Amino acid sequence: MVFFPYVLGPRLWTLGSTYSAWSGRTSHLQLPTEPTPRTPPHEAELLFQTKVLAYSLAIWKKHASHVCQFVDFCGRRSLSIFECTPSVLNLFLLHVAQEGKSFGTVTSIVDAVSFVYRFYLMKNHALHCSVADTKKFLEKVCVHQQNKKAAFDSANIRKLWDSMFMKYKSLSDIPLPELRSFVLCVFQHSTFCRYSDAKNITLDDIVYDADYFKICIQKSKTDQAGHGDFVFLPKQKLGFADPHMLLCLWIKSLDSPADATCYLFPPLS
Repeated sequence: MVFFPYVLGPRLWTLGSTYSAWSGRTSHLQLPTEPTPRTPPHEAELLFQTKVLAYSLAIWKKHASHVCQFVDFCGRRSLSIFECTPSVLNLFLLHVAQEGKSFGTVTSIVDAVSFVYRFYLMKNHALHCSVADTKKFLEKVCVHQQNKKAAFDSANIRKLWDSMFMKYKSLSDIPLPELRSFVLCVFQHSTFCRYSDAKNITLDDIVYDADYFKICIQKSKTDQAGHGDFVFLPKQKLGFADPHMLLCLWIKSLDSPADATCYLFPPLS
């Protein structure tokens, strides 16, 4: 991906200069009733190039995997990906379907190829009407996979509690790796935290009260700017199956509870 800054550098400068010149010409005009001018198509494509740099690493890897398959397919036919016609792309999609891939994979491949064409400001063959017709055909013949995970609801948490107390006499008998996984599951279910959020919580982020825990989430998937948010873990009248009590015991079991920089769920080596 080292070519991206080289590609973007001069074009971004051109875009910035164009925008400055345009805004300078119109800044003295008072036309509140005039509609906002549309961004020219070429500049819209340049703006797309700047946006893709904010894509997550997972999206980059996903696109790269599909594009590599297409490049390999074209290479066996002595073609460059930039020389391909919609017919070649349709042939590749049929080839993927014959391998037993799902329709979701076909859609992802079209998105990845479209991504490449848009990034290099080339004619986007993925938008051709014949490609759209091929997708409609493959939607009927390809398998459809549901990748959604089953919900981890209160009934599962109840079973988890029961299995732990059937297996061990008390929480103090539970091995540390198993206890960590158990507490983490209960904590995520009670606070609706993602694992990526929970694993970065430190003891300094936690405010203890006899009736609740107040936990600060410094940064999350939906808070990339790091403004911070709070989740609460209230005390419940569930006897031994109280998440508040369980978290108290977990913090007590940590090796260095006095260290505020210690993670709430430290990695186990």
